[in-house]
Amino acid sequence: MGRLSLVLVFLILTLSFSVQGQENNIHQVRGGGSVVMEMSTAVWCDICAEHEEWIPDMVDSNGDRIIRVNLHSAINDPLGNEASNYRKSWLGQTDTDSTPSYSFDGLRESTPSSSSGELQRSLLDAEADRVQHEVLEVRVSFDSLIVSVEAVVNEPLQINSTSMTLMLLENEALIAPEDATNGKLSSNSVLKNIISVNENEMIVYPQNWGAATFDSNSSIFSNFTFSWPSGLDYNSTTIVVIHEKSATNPDFGERTTLSALSWTLDQSVENESFSLWIPLIFVGFLIALFRFYSHEQ
Repeated sequence: MGRLSLVLVFLILTLSFSVQGQENNIHQVRGGGSVVMEMSTAVWCDICAEHEEWIPDMVDSNGDRIIRVNLHSAINDPLGNEASNYRKSWLGQTDTDSTPSYSFDGLRESTPSSSSGELQRSLLDAEADRVQHEVLEVRVSFDSLIVSVEAVVNEPLQINSTSMTLMLLENEALIAPEDATNGKLSSNSVLKNIISVNENEMIVYPQNWGAATFDSNSSIFSNFTFSWPSGLDYNSTTIVVIHEKSATNPDFGERTTLSALSWTLDQSVENESFSLWIPLIFVGFLIALFRFYSHEQ
């Protein structure tokens, strides 16, 4: 019985280390072919509210082909923030531009979509313009409240003049009735936080929220680290990682996405939690077996 006790203790200790490792290594994802659709919108925009009647179905029907990002106005909009202001500026937009407007892979539609079919056509055009995309691999790990997102592009199409960008999106941001002058009480995929880093600089909004590195040789490796934002629900958040080319002259359409992917954090945790059931059941069986042999002795 002494040997059986020793084996049981060893297995329990092994499981404890395994569980600890899985808590730190939350999720791994691989992709890159998604098109990034960024919508400039506002809570007071009536046409935006009309578009919201069909945009969610259009986005859902395309699955991983499209990543939706809502950029809210800085004018009289409670969902507007520093991250959206920066991103709209990066896209070459200002708050005086009309809403809604759509940018696909960094390029704004020349003729704004007014129907689901037209928006679908813009997605197809963006996919055709991409020609090819890179493979982007991401590993997310948690250590208490500190999040680390490691992003790797092993065979980048381009390194110079490119950035690695991380976004946190609130899947459904609620709007107070007194603020929702267009009648919509929520907004989907709202940009809340952003980090963009390249060989020369790092941009972070809100300021001092996180940090990132950009290392390149024959491949690109970026490590984003940040504390989980206060007020942002972990179970209702999407992380987006993009490798993108900055425009040296926007008039010539040089801004573009090289690879992009996204995933929801609640799915990551569910998958990891499910993976723990098998070892837990196994240890439970060993404990029952140990008790049985103890009584037999």
